[in-house]
Amino acid sequence: MNSKPRKTLQDFPRFSVSQVSRGETNSQGFTTFELRGEFDRIIQRQGEITWFWLLVGERAAVWAQWKSVGPGTAATVVAHEKTMPEIAGKTLYYLSPYWQAFHIWMALDEQWGWQRELFQAVDAVAEAYLANDVSIVDGREVKTWAKLSRADKRGHTERYVPLLDDTSDSGTTQQFVPGGWDHEHCELCQGHIEHGNYGYKDPDDRWMCETCYDKYVKPRDLSFVDDL
Repeated sequence: MNSKPRKTLQDFPRFSVSQVSRGETNSQGFTTFELRGEFDRIIQRQGEITWFWLLVGERAAVWAQWKSVGPGTAATVVAHEKTMPEIAGKTLYYLSPYWQAFHIWMALDEQWGWQRELFQAVDAVAEAYLANDVSIVDGREVKTWAKLSRADKRGHTERYVPLLDDTSDSGTTQQFVPGGWDHEHCELCQGHIEHGNYGYKDPDDRWMCETCYDKYVKPRDLSFVDDL
């Protein structure tokens, strides 16, 4: 039995926003916002990575970059957003750049839409050419794989259209490979969900292995940010 306490959003580093300053808006519609405030603890920056997430309310997040730190736990960060939630005077939660904000919401939100499903291999297109890779298709090494999604319930197909035996000037060939997409990756642990095994799939075709689902989603436990 796991005796470690469940990790909640309240256990994450907190950033109390004292001031939000609005800057210029670029041609793509993104506005620069400067957020001043204070963390409740010292944040260890992730090497050369300058960005991170600040989680806001339910299913909302701000993609932020460090601007200045100190004194103490005071900090100024910059965000580029088309719209900014009302965050002045509020407390946001820090998430390291190793994770995506949706990883938090997919574990916490009871309405996320997870469904237990049997994973079955789907057809794929492999771009094959001579290179230092490990996968082999018809004697050629494979650089990239493109999944061919099945038609959905409304008859729409997604993502990719196969190009058969189409050799470019660089010598690459796209080949149709029946059942070539034979596994999915768990969104949290990145482990394989192999053909013929069960996993959990959300409405956006993201998969999670049964182990991570039982360990983190069922109890609404966010300790994967430390465990994995």
